[in-house]
Amino acid sequence: MESQATTKGTFSSFPQMGTISFPQGPIGTPVPFYKSKAYLQNFLKGEPKVLGTVQIMIALMNFALGMIIILVPSRSYIYTNFILSTGYIFWGTAFFLVSGSLAIAAENKTTNTLVQSSLAMNTVSAVAAGLGIIILSINLAMNDSSYYSCIFESPHETCVCGLAVLLGIGVILLILAIFELAFSLEVSSFGCKATCCSQSGVTIFMPSPSQVPVTEA
Repeated sequence: MESQATTKGTFSSFPQMGTISFPQGPIGTPVPFYKSKAYLQNFLKGEPKVLGTVQIMIALMNFALGMIIILVPSRSYIYTNFILSTGYIFWGTAFFLVSGSLAIAAENKTTNTLVQSSLAMNTVSAVAAGLGIIILSINLAMNDSSYYSCIFESPHETCVCGLAVLLGIGVILLILAIFELAFSLEVSSFGCKATCCSQSGVTIFMPSPSQVPVTEA
């Protein structure tokens, strides 16, 4: 009986008030916490698929009008060779086509790589469009003085008609370059917002647990 009482006493005893130490690391250990990929949705707010489709249409129209310039007889103009010598019809079309395709692909499959690629290519296309605006403006200024050369052409009406067609094509190409510059900058701005947010991480300092007092119930 005494042993049973002793045993019961052993089981019914509780530890006195004290402290329990937990294993812990250095105090204030930084724990990186990164944002979710919801930031990529910022890129989709700019409707990249729509803008990319328009860029592809601009590229095709740019190439088609450039082919018309090439096919126009050279005797009906003098300075139109300037735009052909720069090669803008070819490299401008290539940049616009690739940037539009990447914008569409980035919306269909929104990944960080595609968004960054679209951002880079649209930035290049914006620069190309800016150069195109300069080239086309110079070309139009040169064609204005070409009218006087038609005086020595025979027949005179054919020369003037051909020059008017080339002047109209130059104006359309200039308008397309302005549109391309605006669309490329818009896609680039939304892509920049998305990629800039992706690189911002948050560092949380997690303090190590201190000694926790345990009170007797």
